[in-house]
Amino acid sequence: MGNRKRQKFSDILGWAAANALAAFIISYCVVSFFAGPAGLLAYRDLSATISAMEKNVLALKGENARLAELKESYANDPDRIAREARDIGYLRPGERILVLPPQLRIGDGGEGYEKAEPLRAGSSTGLPDSLVKMLAALTALAVLCSSLFMGLASFHAPARLRTTEGRS
Repeated sequence: MGNRKRQKFSDILGWAAANALAAFIISYCVVSFFAGPAGLLAYRDLSATISAMEKNVLALKGENARLAELKESYANDPDRIAREARDIGYLRPGERILVLPPQLRIGDGGEGYEKAEPLRAGSSTGLPDSLVKMLAALTALAVLCSSLFMGLASFHAPARLRTTEGRS
């Protein structure tokens, strides 16, 4: 009788372990699919990043065109070169520079171009894989415990409540 109980407990333990392993694999796949580093949420964020990068490329193309135009104007207009040299502090012999306090200045002559923060490629907003594995392991542990509980409950149930393999 004791050997039979041991065999029954061994069957319950094997059944519970198989359920836990299946739960681990399924939950890992499901959580990874939706919230993992390469899941649907990360894909949505990647699409937004691509859109932002495309806008940045357009802005940089505009800036390149403006700078090419500026380069061309410097190459063809000698007076422009002299004006720019004076703007950065170069003087002709015999000239003096007059520096105004900031409150008397009309403008600082900037073009108003503000460089954008570079976009980081390759970083995922999904859950880290270690967290996905931990969630899957917790799910597997819960399934293992519930399977053991159900198996042991049926093992200790009165014989009239247990179903036999022959009955349907």
